[in-house]
Amino acid sequence: METKSYQKYAVAKKQVKKIKDFYGHLFLFAIVVPLVYVIRFFVLPKIGVISEEEGFVNWLNWHTYVLPLFWLFGIAIHAITVFKPKSISSWEKKKMQELIEKEEQKNHQQWK
Repeated sequence: METKSYQKYAVAKKQVKKIKDFYGHLFLFAIVVPLVYVIRFFVLPKIGVISEEEGFVNWLNWHTYVLPLFWLFGIAIHAITVFKPKSISSWEKKKMQELIEKEEQKNHQQWK
């Protein structure tokens, strides 16, 4: 009985860590992306780093806008892995139970 409660505790602890990591990822996004925009649109033009060359400005703008899009895509994938839809979660539980039962049968047959 004690091992079951320890297993539940271990699973819960692992899930809490995943959730904490996700929120850390989201927090980092919320800090870095506005910082990139402030640097790109306010700091760089004032200190004269941005040249008048159109190709460079296009490259800089492209990277300024694409960074948040790719990062949001990563955050979405991270969210799906942490907050799994019930269908995925129930499938995982069923599959784990099935594998445990197969392993128990294998061990049980081995000792007969």
